[in-house]
Amino acid sequence: MGVDMRRMGEIIVQYRSDMTLKTGETLLLRSLNVQDAREAIDVCVATAGETPFLMRYADEWQVTLEKEREIIAQNETAPRALMLGAFVAGRLVGIGSIAPAHNGDRGRHRANVGVCVRKAHWGKGIGTAMMRALIDAATRASFEQLELEVIDGNEAAIHLYRRLGFVQFGRRPRMVKYRDGTYADALLMALTL
Repeated sequence: MGVDMRRMGEIIVQYRSDMTLKTGETLLLRSLNVQDAREAIDVCVATAGETPFLMRYADEWQVTLEKEREIIAQNETAPRALMLGAFVAGRLVGIGSIAPAHNGDRGRHRANVGVCVRKAHWGKGIGTAMMRALIDAATRASFEQLELEVIDGNEAAIHLYRRLGFVQFGRRPRMVKYRDGTYADALLMALTL
């Protein structure tokens, strides 16, 4: 069950939910806290090395433990933002987030969303569960539109986003350039809440 906390009229989104995966394993989705920083870095580095569909290579991930704790602490109390952890058997295996796309009045209705899951846990429904939780949290935080970028060719993610109602509204050509000199575009997708 998700929980909203209010501070000075702003919505602070905190989240916690347990569910059973198709594998029979228990998935805990909860807001990350500073004690999760080391595992969060490990997940980011691992996922960057497991797929070509993220913006960094594993060897480019240079966030220090102190900086990761700072990022998580800011998100713990940031109005209308959420860093969500996916835990299986007590281990962090995925991270998702929502964050305002813009803080000005003209853009306050939009949020960016993103997820990553360790390869050993692909196909279990974790990405779907995380995205549904983030959509729910974004709705409770009064966002009207969720937006994301997905690298063209990431068919599993594109299929998931379409199944959840996201629609492609554009394309960013040559979004990434790989070390072998090839490029990939990004699809721009949005979900009206």
